[in-house]
Amino acid sequence: MAAVADDLNAIVVTATSPDGRIEGRVESLQHITLRFVQDSYERYYRHRGPESLAHQLGRGATLMAAAYQKARRAVLRVHDFERYSALRQPFSSRHREYLERGAKLTAHGTSPDREIQVSAVGLIDFDVSIAPGVLERHEARSFLQLAGAAMNDLRADHQRAHTALRHELYLRYKDRER
Repeated sequence: MAAVADDLNAIVVTATSPDGRIEGRVESLQHITLRFVQDSYERYYRHRGPESLAHQLGRGATLMAAAYQKARRAVLRVHDFERYSALRQPFSSRHREYLERGAKLTAHGTSPDREIQVSAVGLIDFDVSIAPGVLERHEARSFLQLAGAAMNDLRADHQRAHTALRHELYLRYKDRER
């Protein structure tokens, strides 16, 4: 089992926003880093406004999450873990409920002063909002620090929500089938 955990912790994926101007990197779902490609913050986003940047950050996060899930499934497949689908449901009620409810969990994250807010449903559908004036007050480096803080806060909230769900389901199904 340790080999599976090691392989999952070794996952590193990168993804680029749909417009190709933001690159994100996720390492074992613990470290998220963002960077602007070719000075796009100054040349593109500051002139287009926060809505365009927020949209690209949200779509880029969705692409990163999808790439991470794909890599995770590949690791599990290599280690012969079963993959569940609509045609091949999980055996236990607890696991089935965990998968159904886990896919609908909503997580939220914010930068320290709530200048950037992020939410995600099931860590797949991301929505980013940027407060007015943020682009004028921050250079690229400090903006990326804010965005990274919001994404990491969202990741921590998602982990808390999943832990609470697992605990709830464990207690509910404790004396029943596994």
